[in-house]
Formats: sequence, structure tokens, C-alpha cells
Amino acid sequence: MDEKLWEKDLWTQQEVSDYFRVVPGTVKNWRDQGLLSYWQAPGSTRVFYFSDEIKDFREKNTIPKKGGDRQNQKTGMKRAKPVVSAQKDKDWRI
Repeated sequence: MDEKLWEKDLWTQQEVSDYFRVVPGTVKNWRDQGLLSYWQAPGSTRVFYFSDEIKDFREKNTIPKKGGDRQNQKTGMKRAKPVVSAQKDKDWRI
């Protein structure tokens, strides 16, 4: 379904909400906040969203994966594992 959906220039509010797995009201909130551009025919209540705008919205709001290979990007050296103190006489409190 995704491939056929990307071929369309305009998406319905239901298609956008299904794509992002949110309720249609969330898409309306994004629209009201100015996060998504839309098109509405004069005299109509139907709202359509541009596929390019959906793609840009997805890219702007995608959070990159954390962690990765856990190497220091500047030096290329692996980070040392954290060390726990061997002192047993210490009283640890949280």
C-alpha cells in the first residue's frame, strides 16, 4: 500500500493518520499548528495533504538512532566500560 500511496500527489487526512499511525485528530492538530500544509477546495470540508509535505514532515521529525557502535567519532577509539568501585566500606545512598 505504501508504494501506491507515494504515487499520489494528494493524501486524505485518513491516509496521513494511517501512515503515521495516529488518530485523524492528531493530523488536524498538526495542520492547525502549521506543521503540515494542506489543500481544501472552496466550499468543501475535505482536506488534502501534499505527499511532498508529508515526506518533509517525516524527515524533519525523525529522531536519529542513539548509541550506534559506541565509538568516539573524533578519535575512533572505543569507550572504556564503566568501573564500579571495589571499596566495600562506602555507604551508597540514593
